[in-house]
Amino acid sequence: MYIGRFVIVGRTTEGVPYLGYRVSSRSFPDRWIRVSKSADDLRATVLPKAEAPPSDNPYIAYNCLRTAATGVIVANGTHVDPIAEKVGLGFPLRDAMALSLLAMDYEKDSYNTPRITAGLDIASDALWLGFVGSDQLLVRTIAVEPGSAQLIATYECVTPTPIALPGTSAAELCASLMESAYEHPVAAITILCRKDAMELATLPD
Repeated sequence: MYIGRFVIVGRTTEGVPYLGYRVSSRSFPDRWIRVSKSADDLRATVLPKAEAPPSDNPYIAYNCLRTAATGVIVANGTHVDPIAEKVGLGFPLRDAMALSLLAMDYEKDSYNTPRITAGLDIASDALWLGFVGSDQLLVRTIAVEPGSAQLIATYECVTPTPIALPGTSAAELCASLMESAYEHPVAAITILCRKDAMELATLPD
């Protein structure tokens, strides 16, 4: 089944929270994820590969992960930036997600592609999923038991949906994300949020 791009929230069997994002695409498969880090900002960016054909599509390159002082956010588009910036200004994660999704709305492409996001509130350890489409706005906290995960996608799985992702490290979880049964995988990123450090993995390397 093709569900398009999707974000995940989960916990390892030890209860460590993690977030993930998978780029799935039938139209633009030649993309990868670049990670960059400054003193106070970790971010990841979806980019076309060097061999990708030229395109003027505004939705194929964007930041897909940002960190802020009290939160971590992954998303399928540029709305990750205002969410992270609002969290950095002191907004609760719920408010930052809701305001940004509502303001930017779904993508104005031929599919009316929804915007999706997943977030972790570091202080409360709460995991959140968000979605805005042509007929739905959803922002809700997700109770995730150890050893389980849930996703929300641009198509088909447009409400929180369980997904099996075996693994206890960011690399193992990222491999599980790429290998999940949903069609047309392109690239993936996972971030494991331990109390003392964040562990990140991307595929393809």
